[in-house]
Amino acid sequence: MSEASQQPDEGQLLREHLFDGELLQLPVPPEGIPGFLPEWFAEPLPALVYPPLSEQNLEEGTYNLEINLYNIFYGTLRELAETADADRSAMLRRAILEWNPDAALEVCFLARQRVEEDVETALLHYELAMELDGDLFEAVQDGGMCEYALAAVSGEDREERLGNAEDLFRRAIALRPDSGLSWWSLARVVNDQGLEEEAQDILEQFLQDQPEGTDRELIEEALRDGLPSAQAGIANGAVEPSDEQVIFAQAQALAFGEDPAQAVELLQPLAEAYPDAGEIWFVLGAAHRRLEDPEEAERCLRRAARLAPEEPFVWWELAQAYEDEEQWSAAENAIRRAVELDPENPGYLLVLGRALLRQGNQEDAEIALEKAHELVPDDEEVLAALDELDTRTA
Repeated sequence: MSEASQQPDEGQLLREHLFDGELLQLPVPPEGIPGFLPEWFAEPLPALVYPPLSEQNLEEGTYNLEINLYNIFYGTLRELAETADADRSAMLRRAILEWNPDAALEVCFLARQRVEEDVETALLHYELAMELDGDLFEAVQDGGMCEYALAAVSGEDREERLGNAEDLFRRAIALRPDSGLSWWSLARVVNDQGLEEEAQDILEQFLQDQPEGTDRELIEEALRDGLPSAQAGIANGAVEPSDEQVIFAQAQALAFGEDPAQAVELLQPLAEAYPDAGEIWFVLGAAHRRLEDPEEAERCLRRAARLAPEEPFVWWELAQAYEDEEQWSAAENAIRRAVELDPENPGYLLVLGRALLRQGNQEDAEIALEKAHELVPDDEEVLAALDELDTRTA
């Protein structure tokens, strides 16, 4: 028997570890890896085979393993996420970014793909992205949203999760001060911690400090109508905190934030699983409205109104969907239900005043708009509606 035939192949040498799904440490080849392995990288290389061979329907002893650059790169990412060795962590981070300067963004993309399946795993991805680039806004903001969503899960330390979310949202604001979504997210966390006045101050500070900031409408709506909470049950408390509720909380933030399209993707399976959950249909309708899909928005919001007729914000959102389609009579009927339930809400009075004004009912429109003006004298939308009223009556 020749010497070559007596040597086991690479697969035989490594198979017992691979079938356990373990991380492998490969010695650095003496000749290095041309064009890939940095000259300064002198430590063992990690290599990852994922999923483990035991999950690939392969029989033991039939697979000849070939370690390639893909395995090494993603194995390095995995070790960076798990290592507690500060020196090796710094070296791994340096190697990853030298191999792929956009690695942090790519890990964020992977995280967003995992949100629907497992929010906690998505958070681990965001933490890895932050390890690679601590100034990556997307990782910090989305990681905060995951922490906030997990605060709604039974068995989790709610205060710790909210505190983690608060820290991340404050970092996100420092990185991108004009992001209204980050200010809104921070205010929502503070509100859930029982600090309602501080939450309102945060929203008002954004409007004052960031006149050109994004998502100003989101901030203004929160000041008028309050902040949604991740602690709300999917169907008025009918569903215990669970993976589904975590997904709902994440989708809620996306629907009223910067990615309503992803919110729709997350909410569709929930709507099928809980067809009588009015809150799901409300957020789904709100997401469709922000995607400028008025027909689907109206369909979802009408269903939400049937399921939750005592919730004024549902009628308010439905009225605005009718506004988008210039269905002024339908908008008036819907918003009157909201005003009946909450007569001191300036946002509801504004929509009522606009609907009446567009139908030529200037007298009742003036009553509604003047009352809204008394409640929020500096609101730009209310002032614009009063200007339109003055023009029509001149």
